[in-house]
Amino acid sequence: MEYKYLILDFGKVLAAPTTGEWLVTPEFLKNVDINKVDKDKLKEAFKKNKYMLDGKVETVDEEYELLYKFYQMVLNDACYEIADEGIGNIAKDFIYGDSKYTLYNDVVEELDRLSRKYTLLVLSDNWPCLYNYMKKKDIYKFFKKVYVSSVYGELKKEGKFFNHPIEEFNIKSGEALFIDDSEMLLDVAVQKGLDVKLMDRAKIVNNSKYDIINKLADIK
Repeated sequence: MEYKYLILDFGKVLAAPTTGEWLVTPEFLKNVDINKVDKDKLKEAFKKNKYMLDGKVETVDEEYELLYKFYQMVLNDACYEIADEGIGNIAKDFIYGDSKYTLYNDVVEELDRLSRKYTLLVLSDNWPCLYNYMKKKDIYKFFKKVYVSSVYGELKKEGKFFNHPIEEFNIKSGEALFIDDSEMLLDVAVQKGLDVKLMDRAKIVNNSKYDIINKLADIK
C-alpha cells in the first residue's frame, strides 16, 4: 500500500536512551554516585514520582522547573543527599544536552530517503527538549511537524493525542502508517484508523499481531 504520511514514535524508533534508562541520564550518573544509592529505593522513587512528568509542559522553562522538582523528589525519596547545583545540572542537561539519547545509526540516511517520498511526522510522549535535541542532531528538518505530548497535555495511550495530526493533515483511512515500539499504543492507533507496524530494534519480539520491522529501511 502506498501511504502519504509516516507517523513515527521517537523513543526506540529513532533513538534509544544512552544509559538504557530514559530518566537516568549520563548527567544524572555524573552527579549521583550510583554506588552510594540504594538501587531498590531509587527505582521505587522514580516509579513513585513519575506521575509528575505527565502534565502539560509547553516551554523549556516550565520543563526545567518540573524536572528540577522531579529529580529533587526522587533523590529525596531515595535518601540521597545532593546539592541544589547537582540537581540543576541534571535538569539543565536533560533539556539542553544531547547525551541522554543515542540516535540509531540508520536514522539520518533513512529519514532523508523517506522524507522524499512521504510527509513525515513525529508523535512522541515527550517534553519540549525533544525539539532542541532533534535540531541539534539535524533531523528536525525531515519532519513536517513534531507533536510532543506534554505540549498538549495528552499522552498517546489516551487516544486524543492522535487526533492532532489526523485532523491537522486531514488524514483519511489508508493514508498513514504509524510506527511505534509498543503494541498497546499500536492498538490505540488502529482505533484511530491508522495502519501500523511494530518497531523492534533489539529483535526481541518473537510474536506480534502486527507486522514487525527492525529498522527504518524495512519501510518500503
